[in-house]
Amino acid sequence: MSQSIEVVIPVHDVQRPFKRAVGSALEQRAELSRLGVELRVTVVLHNLGAAAGEVSKDSQAGSESAASTALDGVTWLTCDDGVRSPAGPRNRALDESTATFLSFLDSDDHLEPGSLAAWWKAAQPDSASAVIAPLRTPEGTILPAPRIRPSKPAVLDALKDGLAYRSVPYGLLRRSVLTDIGFRYAEGLRTGEDIEATLKLWFRSGPVCYPYGSPAYHQTDDSGAGRVTSSLSNLADEFRWLERLLGSEWLQQAQVAERRAVALKVLRVHGIGALLRRAGASGVPDDALWNEAERAYWSDISSQLYAFAGGSLPELSRRDAELTQAAAAAADVQSLRTAVERHRAAGRLGDLVPASPAAFLSRDSVLRHYLTERLRARAGVFSRS
Repeated sequence: MSQSIEVVIPVHDVQRPFKRAVGSALEQRAELSRLGVELRVTVVLHNLGAAAGEVSKDSQAGSESAASTALDGVTWLTCDDGVRSPAGPRNRALDESTATFLSFLDSDDHLEPGSLAAWWKAAQPDSASAVIAPLRTPEGTILPAPRIRPSKPAVLDALKDGLAYRSVPYGLLRRSVLTDIGFRYAEGLRTGEDIEATLKLWFRSGPVCYPYGSPAYHQTDDSGAGRVTSSLSNLADEFRWLERLLGSEWLQQAQVAERRAVALKVLRVHGIGALLRRAGASGVPDDALWNEAERAYWSDISSQLYAFAGGSLPELSRRDAELTQAAAAAADVQSLRTAVERHRAAGRLGDLVPASPAAFLSRDSVLRHYLTERLRARAGVFSRS
């Protein structure tokens, strides 16, 4: 066959429903074969020790250099790097792959029937470097991200279509392009290992497409309590990925508009989210939730984001800007909670009004986003055909 798709599924915990993930891919083999596309499925057993042999049946288990074994349409690999991060096993599969396209699938998620074929078809007209998968949330709705224009462009623009708002590379990724741009998951990080690599893919690879109306990548809540991203850690640990991102050479050399788009997304989603989680957390001592070290770190990292964006973020909402500044001065968790309460009380007006009135109708302003969101809904950008 002329082309191939390899679905990569890292397995960190044998209790997760990874067999459902495997099955959701294998069930699409016949449909892809009719299109002349070979389907491969690779399961990477990550830090499972002795359990790896049981999971992969007759496949070899052991060190990261252990041979892989094809069994019932699945290739089993092992990765024993001792790090609680999906970066290692994903990079292991990336290094081993010879497929035309890669598609990364978490072990607790699954692919909807017909998804791979639909995404592959979307990639053909413009020889796409990547196809961004529709992302179905555990609640059953399609995530309205990235911020695609209502005109439903065939090829997306990193700035005009808000690609920074999709932080995970679910979908189809052309392997040759990943090699060309040096796409690697950041190893050694417990969270955020995919953010910098994904941004580089969106901003620096080539044509990126969205398969309007196609079946989706389906997320679930079946990961269990052990999922790394479910725990609350200190800000320095949570934002270690951001320190790497701000220091990446390609972003340092990027246009101000690109850096500002990335900084806005990081502060709006990751930054404000981190503050809200800490103010609302329970069962954790107050001095562990917020202390002088946390305040100083937040002050430093938020200042770095502003500098990275060229010195200002005029499109940031007034209430987000005020919370950012208040947290940098909050001496204790009660002060942080008071600032968060003001943030919530600011309501829709505080959300719509930007930090700089001149940015009211800017492409990245909240008001412009809400107006465009209505047009997107009318156009059915995220609707299933």
